[in-house]
Amino acid sequence: MNYKEILIFDISSEYGHFRKYNTTTSPLTYSIPTRTAIAGVLGAILGMEREISDGVYPDGVIPVQEFFSKQKSDIAVQIINPVKKENVGINLINTKTSFYNLTKAGRTQIEFELLKDLKYRIFVSLNENSDVFDDLAERIKAKKHHFSPYLGLAQFTASIDFVEKTQARLVENSQKVYIDIITAVNLSKIKTENPVEFNYSAMYSANNMPIEMNRNREVQEYSEVIIEKNGLPIKAKVEDYYNIEKYGNILFL
Repeated sequence: MNYKEILIFDISSEYGHFRKYNTTTSPLTYSIPTRTAIAGVLGAILGMEREISDGVYPDGVIPVQEFFSKQKSDIAVQIINPVKKENVGINLINTKTSFYNLTKAGRTQIEFELLKDLKYRIFVSLNENSDVFDDLAERIKAKKHHFSPYLGLAQFTASIDFVEKTQARLVENSQKVYIDIITAVNLSKIKTENPVEFNYSAMYSANNMPIEMNRNREVQEYSEVIIEKNGLPIKAKVEDYYNIEKYGNILFL
């Protein structure tokens, strides 16, 4: 049987914001952190070096988005607290008045859509670098984060709680039946017709989300991702999935 070593942790905050790429003046938010945002959180915990300037990194440094690429890592997201959103006015610098002189620029208020009382369970596996995997687990367990992790915007500091380091077992769905998946489902990974069996008492949401970026922060892949807003399992007709004892069945983004 095929197994993966999995690190499980919970991440929460009073507020969060994961900006949708197709919004401008009044930023809307995704209901869950994007895969790229989670990679940024992992990089902050590990203290991975940041850019010297746009797209330029110190010699020998692997950018966070490359280190946690789909080829090198697997990430899944489970909703723990039901998704709640509210609109809040946030004061920003008015760059229309002056871009360089901050005193002259003044302030402008923009209404942001924010997530409130958010909490997610994150499942992470590294296909390489077992030493980094162990370091990440120990840092989360001991709450020794190199940089302060946040959820989308710097003022939304995240609380991170270690859950477990365990094994996930790959299961083939040879009967092509609907499987209860506890995490967000990347629909691009399902090739069958009628990929989801909907429960009409549940609350679903699907969004086109960034899955992978390059070192210049250019999105390399978008995928349609479906969630159930209250954290209920999604019945999906997947070819295979990972089962984690005591937790359930997961799909990586």
